This record gives sequence, C-alpha cells and structure tokens, in this order.
Amino acid sequence: MKIFSDDGALGAPLISAAPRRLLWRFTLIYGPLLGFGLGLGLAAVSGDAAFVLKEILLGALAGALAPFFVPLALRLVPQTQGADHDLRRYVMYFTAGAFAGAGVWLANQLFPLHRPWTDPLNLWYIIGVAGLMPFIGFAADALHAQRLAKERERAEKERTRVIFGQYVSESIAQRILDASGGALLQSETRTATVLISDIRGFTRMIQDLGAEQVVRTLNDYFTRMIDVIAQYDGTVNKFIGDAIVVLYNAPVSQPDANARALQTARAMQAAVAAMNTQRAAQSLAPLHIGIAIDAGEVVCGNVGSPKRLEYTAIGAPVNTAYHLASLAPADSIYLTENVYQALNGSAAATLALQMELKGGTGKLNVYKLDV
Repeated sequence: MKIFSDDGALGAPLISAAPRRLLWRFTLIYGPLLGFGLGLGLAAVSGDAAFVLKEILLGALAGALAPFFVPLALRLVPQTQGADHDLRRYVMYFTAGAFAGAGVWLANQLFPLHRPWTDPLNLWYIIGVAGLMPFIGFAADALHAQRLAKERERAEKERTRVIFGQYVSESIAQRILDASGGALLQSETRTATVLISDIRGFTRMIQDLGAEQVVRTLNDYFTRMIDVIAQYDGTVNKFIGDAIVVLYNAPVSQPDANARALQTARAMQAAVAAMNTQRAAQSLAPLHIGIAIDAGEVVCGNVGSPKRLEYTAIGAPVNTAYHLASLAPADSIYLTENVYQALNGSAAATLALQMELKGGTGKLNVYKLDV
C-alpha cells in the first residue's frame, strides 16, 4: 500500500506506507482486544459469558476490515496544499477505523448476534477502532520505514560491492563496505599513488593482428595484470584503451602505498615476461609494456549517474603518470621524484629525464628503475 508522496505529504504519487499485511499484524491484535474488553463488561452485567466470545469475533472483524478502508479513507481526506502530512495521516487512519467500526455495526444488522441496531453499544467499535487506528497506522508506518531503510542499506552495499568487486581484491572490497557502511563513497581529497601501464606498439599490434586476436590478447593480458594488482591490493581505476590506471591509498588508507605500487610494477613486468614465453611457443609476437608511478594529491570518488557510476581519481599525479607511461621504454618502470624519495633508497634507480612541469613552474626529475 502506498500513502505518502515524495515530499512526505499524502497524495499521489504515493510511496513508502505500511502494506496492508503489516497493518493486519496490529489490527488483528487490537480489534479482538477491544471486543474482549466490551465482552467482559457485558458478561459482568448480564451474567452471560457468551458475550465475551461474540464481542471478540466482532472485534476481530473490525480489525480485519480496517486496513481495507485505508485507500478509501485516503481518497476522502482533503488534499489541501501545504497541510501538515502527519495530521492528514492521522485523519486518514481515523476515518479508516471509523469505517471498519461501521462495518461491524452493519454486519451485526445483517447477521444479528445479540445487539439491536439502536443499541448505543454499536458505537463502541466505531469510536474504539477509529481512535486506535491512527496509532496503529503510525506504528506500522514506522516499522515499514525501518525495513525500507535496511533494504536501502543492503542495496547500497550491493552497489558498492558491484562497483569495486571487479577491480579490487576481496580484502579491499570488504574494507570499503565496512568503512562506508554500504553508502556510496563520498568525494574526497587524499594523497594517492598512481600506477599506469601502457603497451608499447599497441597501434601496430592492432594493424598486424585481426580483431579477434587483438581482443583475445588483451583479455589474456588484462586478466594477468588484474591478478597481480589484486595481489598487492591495488584499486583498478579504469582501462583507457590498453592502458591500466591503478590507485593505492585510495579508496582505503595504505601507508605503504608507494612500496605496493613498486612491487606491483615489478610483478606486472614479470607476468608479461611469462606471458611472452607462452606466446613464443605459439609463434605469437611478444608484448612489452612501460609503467610509470607518481604520487600526490588527487580528488577521488564515485563519478557518473545513478545508472552508471565509476570510482575515479582526478589530479596532477594521474596526468603525470599517464604521460610518463607513454614515454617509458619497453619493459621499464619510471618513478617520479615524489615516489623515488618516498621509497627512501629501497629502489635502485637512475635519473632518466627531467619533465617540464605544467605552466613552466619547474622541472620534475624522473627515475628509471634499475632491473
């Protein structure tokens, strides 16, 4: 059943109200209790205990009818602009309860149990159910809203898992869910390490190989690379053609982000070498990749529309790494000054070039990892 509009007011389009089956859980308890109370009073006065069972049956009938009258009551509640929606809900449920009580009175006339239609006790169910129904309705609505909130939370967790599940290791995916409570990650600025790999001579490979062979080669290559990246808990940001963009220290904190990126780069080159051994046995041309790693501040978060979201990072380190990956010689790994210094001498490298910074603000030293 749908009662509330998107802005919380009664009317159409209607959403987020307790379904009839949930209302019944309340009304089928309180209706018979009303009848039980009246039956006890009548039995005490008349001495006839049969009144108790009869009134319980009438109360159960009132409880069963009340949820059915909610849609009708909704149509009768004035749809005045700007009216307080809680008051309108109260009036709606009160009206539904009054209709249910009137239904009991009518049933008592069609199928006489013990009370003539002029008996003022007929008002008991009209007043009693009408008075209780708003409280029953509000309680059912609150319970329904709580259930919807839990369902939304589960849905958000599933969306987060889908967004990240294909691109990060199992441990990182779980840390994302635990840290975010299932909510979609908010945009933030953080220091991240960016690794980008790029296949050398990819355009030539497309020209030399047929489309089917190119796709097969890329699928094999990407599968191997993703396995390596997951081994070191990297987050695959995106694929750009044959290039792979990998993040560390985003979306979760990794104090050893630079070391992880370096280990990943070495393992990626080793995985490509193993792949080439197999390709040689099949008389296929080898693949060669260049890798670049930079670190610095990036803005990261989910970007896109509700139908298509992608976790991404934007900033100078991404642009720098992408540019250097295109310059890195085959089978080599480039490190920027930021990464090289952060590794504290744990990586043997030689100065390969100096890159002019954007805007002519200086030069960036770029190191080539010694194999």
